[in-house]
Amino acid sequence: MQTFPKLRLDILIEQLAVPRLEALLKNLPGVHGFTLLPVHGGSGLNGGWTRDGQIAGSEGMMMLWCILDAQHKDEVLEKLFPFVNARSGLISVSNVEVVRAERF
Repeated sequence: MQTFPKLRLDILIEQLAVPRLEALLKNLPGVHGFTLLPVHGGSGLNGGWTRDGQIAGSEGMMMLWCILDAQHKDEVLEKLFPFVNARSGLISVSNVEVVRAERF
């Protein structure tokens, strides 16, 4: 089966920032959609954390990922980095292959 090279962008972000991140992504070249998932816990520079015990999920973290062509990477990252850098979060970029290139 033929596959097509793309990039996967993963963005870990505070749940309260998600609506603004979604609005930002919708105006970026090459971003045709995204997937949003709740993050239940993890560990990083400041130690471990979980969603357990929170009264509301508003303090939680979310993982947003999207797939795009490599030609859009630099412009997308230049627009996203200041937004994510001002918050608790991170961005990672991975090489992936997809089987339905027309979806991305």
